[in-house]
Amino acid sequence: MSSVDSFLKVMREHDTATAALIAWCRCHYPDEAEAVTITLLTDQDVPADGYDGPLRPKAGETLRRRRVWLRWGDRVLSEAENWYVPERLPPAMREAVADGTQPYGAVVAGLRPQRITITALRSDQVRADRFGTEAVLAQLARTEGFSRHDAFVLHIHAVMMAAGIVLAELREHYRRELLP
Repeated sequence: MSSVDSFLKVMREHDTATAALIAWCRCHYPDEAEAVTITLLTDQDVPADGYDGPLRPKAGETLRRRRVWLRWGDRVLSEAENWYVPERLPPAMREAVADGTQPYGAVVAGLRPQRITITALRSDQVRADRFGTEAVLAQLARTEGFSRHDAFVLHIHAVMMAAGIVLAELREHYRRELLP
């Protein structure tokens, strides 16, 4: 089993990418850190009329886009772009996300969210999956502050739900530094 496949197995065993990254890093890099931290690149309101994803904001709901780097010590593990609706979170969680110091997955873990993977594309599949590749590369090209596509070993597009409510759309790009 490849390292990427091993990581995907760990992802399936956890409710959030944050929990999976912690489990992975405690196994492979135990002396580098104790927790996943973030570098917040942006967290801003975005116009709902320009968004065509699964969140479907209702009248009175705010659509936000959050871009982060997830780190284990000095190691950047992934670069993520998440769309979410703050009003769908309890007030304390909404405040914790707005604070910008914790990963989204760590904040919402108490809701026991479910991740539904839409696409998982390994870098070795890039040439074989032309349509999926074009979509991922186009999304990366539009995202300021992210690394070039060849810095990554895995791209995941997923939805996070809790109690039947779509909480977030997730676009996660896992860097080569993730792998042992």
